[in-house]
Amino acid sequence: MPAFPIIDTHLHVWDQTRLKYSAFEGHPLFGHPYHVEDYRRDCGGLEIEAMVFLECYADFWTGGGQYLEEIAFVEEEAQRDPRIKAIVPMAPLEWGAAVEPMLAEMVEKHPTVKGIRRIVEFDADPRALTLSERFIEGVNTLGKFGLHFEINVNHTQMDIVRAFVKRIPNVPMILDHCGKPGIAEGALAQFRDDLAELAQHPNLSIKLSDLPVEADHRNWTEADLRPYIDATLESFGVERTIYGGDYPICLQATTMEGWVAVLDRALEGLSETELRKIYRDNANRFYRLGL
Repeated sequence: MPAFPIIDTHLHVWDQTRLKYSAFEGHPLFGHPYHVEDYRRDCGGLEIEAMVFLECYADFWTGGGQYLEEIAFVEEEAQRDPRIKAIVPMAPLEWGAAVEPMLAEMVEKHPTVKGIRRIVEFDADPRALTLSERFIEGVNTLGKFGLHFEINVNHTQMDIVRAFVKRIPNVPMILDHCGKPGIAEGALAQFRDDLAELAQHPNLSIKLSDLPVEADHRNWTEADLRPYIDATLESFGVERTIYGGDYPICLQATTMEGWVAVLDRALEGLSETELRKIYRDNANRFYRLGL
């Protein structure tokens, strides 16, 4: 384990008695609430200095959603564990400039809101959404409010991301879960090619998270993951690579401690300064935590 406290940039907490999450209904692992107390328990021996909450795909619909309600819920969680220092909610960026009043309310009334994630991976037509003029306008609007954008896709959609990032020149962005590479499919060559191109955009960082879930869940080995970890660092370097735990999604394939142990062994050759960047300092800067 790292010899210093780390920042976890990808925490989920949810409660089906407070908000509706149709995507989790009937799921054996996710079909019940997860609170910050569960996270604290499942961190085991990890020393976590701060956490960043990421939106949990709470139900939304044309013209509305549970965007502000989710923020309020997480703020209550943070009252019980003030290590939750930042919130990255969902917002309907596909509204284009019409999303500005909602973003203004988020920033003015909820100062821990640092960025926006709008999951396109599960959209009916990810390409049409992501490359639409209104969505591009909505993402670029984040710059007016000092917010960043988090990209959530899987490896079959990376060609969309390649085109998308060219349209977002100034807003800071981060690619969640390394773009969910096709580890189970053995798509390493594609992964390397995708990252080599994406890394050319200086406003894009990458979140080193969730790789066991993208492998064969319970049958993965460290040898399966290592080439993808190496390729991430080769393309983005220690300056733009940021650790994330992705609790409780990670529990499909590993534990919080187990994922960090894998990374520790993969990063053995790095200096303590470099490790601090990946596990803490880059996150502190990107999410403007002021720690």
